[in-house]
Amino acid sequence: MNEKTVKRKKIGIIGVGNIGASILRGLLAADSGRLDEKILIRDIKMEKLRSFESNAESRVVVCESNGEVAEKSDVIILAVKPNDVRGVVGEIAPFINGGKILVSVAAGVPTRAIESDLGEGKKVIRVMPNIGALVGESVTAMCTGTYAGEEDEAIAKEILGEIGEIYSVKESDIDIITGLSGSGIAFFAAVIEAMAEGGVYEGLPHNLSLEISAKTALGAAKMVLAGDEPSSIKQMTASPGGTTIRGLYAMDARGVKTAIMDAVIEATKRAREISSKAQ
Repeated sequence: MNEKTVKRKKIGIIGVGNIGASILRGLLAADSGRLDEKILIRDIKMEKLRSFESNAESRVVVCESNGEVAEKSDVIILAVKPNDVRGVVGEIAPFINGGKILVSVAAGVPTRAIESDLGEGKKVIRVMPNIGALVGESVTAMCTGTYAGEEDEAIAKEILGEIGEIYSVKESDIDIITGLSGSGIAFFAAVIEAMAEGGVYEGLPHNLSLEISAKTALGAAKMVLAGDEPSSIKQMTASPGGTTIRGLYAMDARGVKTAIMDAVIEATKRAREISSKAQ
């Protein structure tokens, strides 16, 4: 895609809660030069928006209504709560013409539900990022609706690629990825916290223990991404009669692996419950 394609697109974000704010901060932090248009934003809590407007070197414009964001933007990122999607879509539908792209971040809300409220021919793309967007490390799953084409998907990827990795998936897999990644980043944070507290229990200062725990997790992740299987990492580390095998034994005895699997399964189940209500 021509780099100027996205540069010409005006981006709007409706809903600046946890995930919307993460996307906004990630885009503002991007230094590629591709996203130099002002970003239009709107949230029901207007006081929250003013801080973005005043602290972002005028790269953010606060709009007075959701309709204004939709009217003035080429790509509208809808980051409101699932229960609020239908009301907001109804509000902005008159301003969405055939050329605009609506990117929905709402967990559990399928593209067809949004399309039915927007009207025939309207372009909808559904994404599931996570709050790693704050540091440019989001994992974002993406699928297109009925009317969005390859060029529309490429534009959405170009924008959200500024905040991390993009994976094109089937829409039927989005709920699983919501549990695995959208919620999963909190599960990893909980594991890092638990390891750090173990270090504190044994006498390390909290800040040192937390930093070492986080960097250890980072090292394991980089090894996996480099091609090492998790089981190989365990084998490389766990020498006979050593410290690692003792710790792994304790984890297995307390069902840590099962608990983490259950966390992903339960989060996925909840995403599917939300999805079924939205249809």
